[in-house]
Amino acid sequence: MTLGEDTQWLITYFPVAWTGHICQGLAMGIFGPTQPYLAQKVGVASQQINFIWTLRAFGSCFATVITGLVFKAYIKERSHKLAFLAVCVFLTGFFIGLVPWTSSFELLLTTVLLAGIFIGSLDTASNSLVLYMLGPDRSRPYTQSLHAFVGMGFVLGSLIVRPFLPETEDNSSVCNQEKAQSYSNVTLDVASEVDDVKIEDLNPAIGVPDLAWPFLIIATVHLLTALGYLCLILGGLPMPRFYETVSQDDTGISMPWTKKEKKTKHPKITLFLAFFYFAFSCGLEGFFQSQTFTFGICGPHKMEPGKAAALTTVYFSSFLAGRFSGVLLSTKLKPHTMILTSLLCCILSALLLVFTAASQQDMLFVGTGSVGFFVSLQFASGYSWLAEHVDLTGRGSSVVFVGANFGWLVFPPLAGLVFFSSIGPMGLYYLTLGLATAHLLLFAVMIKVSSIKC
Repeated sequence: MTLGEDTQWLITYFPVAWTGHICQGLAMGIFGPTQPYLAQKVGVASQQINFIWTLRAFGSCFATVITGLVFKAYIKERSHKLAFLAVCVFLTGFFIGLVPWTSSFELLLTTVLLAGIFIGSLDTASNSLVLYMLGPDRSRPYTQSLHAFVGMGFVLGSLIVRPFLPETEDNSSVCNQEKAQSYSNVTLDVASEVDDVKIEDLNPAIGVPDLAWPFLIIATVHLLTALGYLCLILGGLPMPRFYETVSQDDTGISMPWTKKEKKTKHPKITLFLAFFYFAFSCGLEGFFQSQTFTFGICGPHKMEPGKAAALTTVYFSSFLAGRFSGVLLSTKLKPHTMILTSLLCCILSALLLVFTAASQQDMLFVGTGSVGFFVSLQFASGYSWLAEHVDLTGRGSSVVFVGANFGWLVFPPLAGLVFFSSIGPMGLYYLTLGLATAHLLLFAVMIKVSSIKC
């Protein structure tokens, strides 16, 4: 298949793939603005509800390892690969749709865990498939585009949930750790009794919002996207297979866009360091996705939920802008240049938040948006950079996504612990500064190790 022959496949496959990654962003982003109210619903403290991020990430870690082992080696037919993606999208939506009906913290964690398994499978398989189809050089803007549409899902999720949030400025019911415990087993859309008091008799300021609809909307989008993958199967267009083609180089077949570059002499060390690179990057994302809304309503500014949701939207919108900028920038700049710029700017943004977030709302919005923009460049650029040095079409890809989900597993609960500790809400930005600095030092070591060629 030549450079022009795969055009028809690309213009039909990528709209569906982009929608699949919008679904991924919706499924992940919905929990940021809703987690204080989910905590209130199942009767746990806001500090504890952060474990939904841990369970989702744990499920994704498990799925990433399994997907990395089987997707390239055993799922070889075009129709089988597309069916795998369709099933992942459908089941993610199914379990996300069940979240509003969970009646206990344990059941909520189980549902989120199962959703995380299929989110991780989709993410790993979809990114690996793009690299498998197009190779490390040609795939760069396409990989960036997948992650750009995850950012779009984040933004859309924050907009979908906003109409269903309470309009009150009294956030004591979700910020007070002791009071949160008293709302055990309150349903999202049906009145129930709490300590012999009916929810409709409570002050509206401490009522639980009806969050069923945003979860159901997101589940429906997942279902439609799964049908899109099935339509691709029925379409029967041939799929490009870069790595199967270049493996035939000894027969004289070559790809005109392929650059033969030496890989690193130390792939195992590079992959080991890459695990922490993606853990730190997604850990920083986890800080802001899990705590930005909570910082707004429970932090020094005590924002009303609508304004806190706007702060979340600023973060996600900036994240989206960064991801789409990355698509263009990846055609002009080397991945390591984009990564270094991103890391340095994240440090500067964290410093801005450390010194101004507690006293100036405008600077809080600016700093939050700045972090969102620059952190968004790190994942896809890191994936493209790593693909230049090691093979990521098989088991190597699992290192990326296990590392990423390890960051989601560890850092949101850590942020929650610090947020509600004696350090207070500003501890979120102290952690951001420390993590961004460690991330820069780590990548400097990775550059040095990878520069040693075979």
